[in-house]
Amino acid sequence: MRASERPRAGADRRDTVSETDSFIQEVTEEVRQDRMFALWKRYAPYAIGGIVVVVLAAAGWNWMKAQEKLKAQERGRTFLAAESGGAEAYRALAETTEGLPGVIAQLRLADSLAEAGDRTAATEAYDNAAKATTEVAYADLAKLQALRESAAQTPPSELIEALGPLTEEGAPYRALALELRAIVAMNAGDTDAARADLRTILTDPGTSAETRSRAEQILVLVAGK
Repeated sequence: MRASERPRAGADRRDTVSETDSFIQEVTEEVRQDRMFALWKRYAPYAIGGIVVVVLAAAGWNWMKAQEKLKAQERGRTFLAAESGGAEAYRALAETTEGLPGVIAQLRLADSLAEAGDRTAATEAYDNAAKATTEVAYADLAKLQALRESAAQTPPSELIEALGPLTEEGAPYRALALELRAIVAMNAGDTDAARADLRTILTDPGTSAETRSRAEQILVLVAGK
């Protein structure tokens, strides 16, 4: 009997080991799950909060873009309506609009005054536009237009000095400023200075074809003098 029972005892031991391993695995799994649950319970609010923040940020961004689009459309309609109202409509728009749209309205006011022949008011409006923005492209345009409108009433030396910063390399309207300075110098009798500015325009690769053509024509006039 004892000999026949030996295989069974070995099997019992194997069964016991298997049951023990299974029990350990179950306990280990439960411990792992408990830890995962504890971690989730601890950090879930932060995770959920982060997700909420991302979702809200995306929604807020989309809302802001939509609002900006609506504002841009409204500004476009306002500017179109001002076209038929002339200078006074642009004046009202410039006084009630902030930021870059307000500067553009101020520039359109100045253009309207210049077209009407009121050079003094146009010059003042251009000066106001230049002071109202730090955007170089808009500020320099306003300054150049102000000097153009006031050219007839400003001594050549003052005008040439004021045009200096606008003729520096990298200035957005350099060629136009050089053209105006050349005309002023030519009218003042300084043909050498006029010729130098015109040649700078012609040798500058950034000069537009239209400005280049005008410079060539003015250079012919300078040569005639």
